[in-house]
Amino acid sequence: MIRAFSLIKPMVLLLCLTAVVEGYGQSEALRLFDTGRHSLGIFTGSTALIGIDYARPVGKKTWLRSCFSYMDFDVRDWETNFNRYEQYASINLSVRNSSLSLLIDHVIAPKLNLRFVTGIGLFLMNDFSGSIKLRDPLKINDIYFEPDELGYVYGGLRYNLKLNPYFGVALGRLTHPNRRLTVGLDIGTFYKGAPEVFINGTALIRNNEHNAEILTNNMSGYRWFPVFNLRFGYSIDPKDNP
Repeated sequence: MIRAFSLIKPMVLLLCLTAVVEGYGQSEALRLFDTGRHSLGIFTGSTALIGIDYARPVGKKTWLRSCFSYMDFDVRDWETNFNRYEQYASINLSVRNSSLSLLIDHVIAPKLNLRFVTGIGLFLMNDFSGSIKLRDPLKINDIYFEPDELGYVYGGLRYNLKLNPYFGVALGRLTHPNRRLTVGLDIGTFYKGAPEVFINGTALIRNNEHNAEILTNNMSGYRWFPVFNLRFGYSIDPKDNP
């Protein structure tokens, strides 16, 4: 369930960012190029359970987008055997990956509604964690061990780089000259740097922390986070909405 309180600070930051962009956009230099509609959007995908953005033109083929992506959820007591094992496991997961982003969209193929997108994201939360525990007793050499006797393994990974560059492309329009609603697709990647892995256990399977350094080295190449987001926009005509 989305925590209402955790949204307050990011929403305030996004409103401040939007206000700065709007104030800058009122300068005479940008007013000469303010020929298109502004846009309010909502999106969802690999980086957001739900996200909101505001886009304004800063040139005939260029828009500036300020975005807030909310990705903060927990999965508790998910039972699975991974479709291959006799034993079932109980899994808990936590994902903390919310961000504020400032993006520049530039049209590179008008007939295809194709844009090149670059920018930077500030990830307020940037880690993934979880635990796994057997659901049922496990028989080892004719001896049954209860799940609590065996213990559970817990761990996760975190990205220590808070400011993450973004590169990608987008399909569809941010705004439309003749209608209010638009649909678009963002495909790209955030550079997050090498992840740091942490792992440990309890009871009989404790003392796994020595594996953390090995796993961190093995995952050092996983530095790019994929973005695949579907966006729904509402176009605002600045002439009608001064």
